[in-house]
This record gives sequence, structure tokens and C-alpha cells, in this order.
Amino acid sequence: MNIHKVLLGAILIKPDLAPYSLPDLEIEHFPADLQPVFAALSGLWNAKGQLDAVEACARYPEQRTAIMGCVEECEGEYIAITRDRVEEWTQLVREQAALTQFQNLALQAGSNLTTFADLPDLYSQMGEALTLDREEQDFKPIGELVDNYIRKLNEKPKYIPSGIPVLDKHLHLSPGNLFIIGGRPSAGKTALSLQMACEQARRGLRVCYFSLETDPDTLTARIISNRLAVPLADVKSKTVPQSDLDSLADLHKLPLFIRSASGKGTGWIKAQAQRMKAQVIFIDYLQLLTASKAKDRYQQITSISIALHELAQTTGILVVALAQLNRNAAHASPSTADLKESGQLEQDADAILLLSADKEEYQAILAKNKEGKIGEIPLTFDKTRQRFLAVTSELEGR
Repeated sequence: MNIHKVLLGAILIKPDLAPYSLPDLEIEHFPADLQPVFAALSGLWNAKGQLDAVEACARYPEQRTAIMGCVEECEGEYIAITRDRVEEWTQLVREQAALTQFQNLALQAGSNLTTFADLPDLYSQMGEALTLDREEQDFKPIGELVDNYIRKLNEKPKYIPSGIPVLDKHLHLSPGNLFIIGGRPSAGKTALSLQMACEQARRGLRVCYFSLETDPDTLTARIISNRLAVPLADVKSKTVPQSDLDSLADLHKLPLFIRSASGKGTGWIKAQAQRMKAQVIFIDYLQLLTASKAKDRYQQITSISIALHELAQTTGILVVALAQLNRNAAHASPSTADLKESGQLEQDADAILLLSADKEEYQAILAKNKEGKIGEIPLTFDKTRQRFLAVTSELEGR
């Protein structure tokens, strides 16, 4: 079956099904010989809001033979043309186009003309080729949406816990969310993210941790300190008793995977996360991600923020990204305005937790939270043992 011809023929035979196909297609989804046909049908549909094979042939006479060839191809398959089938064929066309794009990029990567400097951009493009939005795009009547809500009354919302009880009381993260943890140096961003990653993996979630600054062995030492509640200095000096280390056996069962991502971009991370079938990914930290085509630092961070938001939305992965805060606010309570180098981060994030520490007190502030209150979280950081602990005060809503 020539799926491209069959699909175009199907929406010509049953033009009322065109809205379930054409909006999700682009000209590059089709081979060169069918691109003029798609362009003709898409142009007619956009101009008139409907399709008609006779009118298409009259308006584009040079494509008449090819247009009718698509109709004949579809009729020759003797398959009932339904909405479900048209949507299935549309998805197959998009998947074939993605496969072709990926294969072409792989050939380009293997070319003698390709340099090492070209590889990050090619890798990023390969990651983008894997993105296929499978969400239902059609309008739905409000009655159907209400009925769907009532049918699911007994279903609990599918939130992804952070693993920190006092934080989960107010923070409700969902698949496809972007959660940013911002902090000043030594405020505990990495320690909190590692504690969260372990707790989420302990709950059966498949977690990938991408570190752009710290090597996996150093991160492992922090995890050991956290899990055993022993000083990090003892872990580094390897003076922790063997009897204590024996209690780390449960870590072998955790679906937690750590990888250095130094010099990588969001496209590469997306490809790796999908390859590993991750449900949650951590990025430490986002300002170190590469952004190849941005002109200045502001545009780089803006493009990274947009790319992380798109990664979460199109894959359904919970993305937890760490971010540095501006140094010029070192003596004030942190706010989203302190997120370094771009206001886009505040716009794209579903939730933002800000951390700061000085000699007198520790602050953890939910500065943005689409699913609940914002305000100060009763958390404190035991830096010696790399652990976050609850304190007795309550969240102060703002």
C-alpha cells in the first residue's frame, strides 16, 4: 500500500474527513512526486474550507493525473474509509517522514564533509525528528467534556510526587510539566534534585538525571550521604563503616539512571530520555545547555526554556530543570525575577521553587505553582548530610 496516495485519495473520496488529516500534515511529510498534489489539496481546503476532486482537478489541471491516481489507489485497496482509519494513516505518514528525516541526518553525520563541530546540531535535529504530537487535536463539544469528567469521578488525578512530603502537600506535578528549581550557589539545588530523583525512583518511576556540571561519581557520593544520613566528608574520605554501606542494597533496584551531559543540548537530552523511556528527567543545570543558533545569551536561555517546555509537552515527561539565580540578589529573598538571563523561564514553567541560604536562615519558596498555593515551604537543608528536612512552620499563602 502506498500510504501517502491512499490517504490523499481517502480525503478526496470523503472530503468531510479532511479536517482530521490536513491540519496535522506538512508538505515535507510527502515524497517529492506527491508534494504538488498535497500542496494543491491543502491550498484548496484552506481557501474554500472543503475539498472536491473535480474542483481540484479544474483548479490545478497540471496535477489532474496525479490527483486522480491517488483516488484510484485508495479505491483499489477496497478498505472502508472511516475517521479512525484516516487518523491512523495520517499518523503513519508522519512517522514515515520522521524516519526518513532521521535516516537522512544519519547519512549526513556519516559524510566525509561533516566535521566534529557539526555533530551537536545534527544530534539535536535527530532528537527533534523523534517528536510526534499524538494528542487529540480536534474540537470537542462541552457536553462530551462534561460527560468525560463525570465518568472519571472515581479516578484520582495522576500527579507525580516529588518525594518530599511537605512539598507534595502543595505541589501537584503532572506528566508533561516543567518544574524549575532555582537557587544561589550552595543553596542545595543539586542535593534536593538528587533526593527527589531517588524518592521518585523508589516509587517506581523511571528517572533519568542529566548532569552538565558534576560527574556521576560525585553525585553518587551525595546520594550515599543523603540515604545513609552520614556526613558527605565521610563518604568522600571513604570512612563510612561497611555495615552502613550494606544498607545501600536497595539502590540497586531503583530505576534511576545518571549520565553526564556536558556540552549537550535539549535535542540530545530529548532523544536520550525517549530512548530510556523516562517518566521524569532532571537537568542540572539548564543554563549550561547548548543553544546553537541563538545570537546572544538572553536568546540562548529563551530558546532553551521554550525547548524544555516543548520537550515536556510533546513527550509527557516531567522535566525538572535546575537554574542559577542572579548574583545581584544575594542578600534578598529570591523571586522569579532573579532567574538568570531570561524571563521566558518564568513564563514556561508550571511550577518554580526557589532556594536560598545565608548565615541566619534557609528559605524555600514556591514562587509559581499552577496547581496550588505559592509561598514559603517549611524546608531546611542539612548540607553536611545532603538532606532536606521539614521544619514545623506552615506554608504561608501569598
